[in-house]
Amino acid sequence: MDLDLGRDHTGGSSSLADQFLDSLRQWAEVDRSPTAPAMRQALIPFLRDAQAAQPSMALVHQLAARALEIVETAAAREATAVEARQALEQSCEAERKDLEAGRRGVARMAVELLTERGGWIATLSQSANVRDALIEAHRQEKAVQVLIGEGRPLLEGREMAAVLGAAGIPTWLVVDAALPLLAAGASQVWLGADAVTDRGVLNKIGSYALALAARERSIPVYVLAERRKFLPAPTRALKIREMPREEVWEETPAGVQARNVYFELIPAELIRGVVVEDGVLGSTEVAAVARDRPLPAELAGA
Repeated sequence: MDLDLGRDHTGGSSSLADQFLDSLRQWAEVDRSPTAPAMRQALIPFLRDAQAAQPSMALVHQLAARALEIVETAAAREATAVEARQALEQSCEAERKDLEAGRRGVARMAVELLTERGGWIATLSQSANVRDALIEAHRQEKAVQVLIGEGRPLLEGREMAAVLGAAGIPTWLVVDAALPLLAAGASQVWLGADAVTDRGVLNKIGSYALALAARERSIPVYVLAERRKFLPAPTRALKIREMPREEVWEETPAGVQARNVYFELIPAELIRGVVVEDGVLGSTEVAAVARDRPLPAELAGA
């Protein structure tokens, strides 16, 4: 597989999904399996490697499941290996277009939450869905203002702030630890998602503290995520892993060890709703949708 997928520590789920589709298309181009069933067997290790490279990213898991389905369908109808490869390559472009349409839909639905002009939106780090929704709100003259936590340790929030500022949106960047305090004046909190489960949402570390602070001040927290990011919580392949310690402190002194965790679970009870392509889902609906999107057995425990 394309090892760049595992080395990317700053790209959001949308960027990583694009990288996965690029890698999958390249794999199909070089595959030389003699039959569609043989191709299916050859594909599974590639998909598992991709999942292991980004285990917190539900989009990677679900796109892997879709790729396996494409090849299984080809095998079931006794297609040739060439036809199966063509179907897989074509699906990569179709998936890319579907994801782009999904992000546009999420942005439109999120803007509908802004019933008044001039409100503050608090967010953390970088999210393509949140970015696109804020730019769409600005386009619709909602006069949004944004408060962003910088997203340590790699500071992805700075890039987000720069994009919003260049778009003409008044934007303030703060250190992550200050975000729960300074978000007191926000009208809403908007967060992205790496995965949406029946127990809560996986997102950048610091999201939990922000959501707790928002609850104390009765500020609604909304998560912006396509339905493709939903997964059952017990999915073993969906994991939060520790990242390189050097990103926190390059050379720690004797007796000190740095720990580096990118993601955490925001419990469902702290979230007002999950904004998807066609509406805003409450906790009961979120749980039902997540449980209804299991991975195939070969990929669920990758």
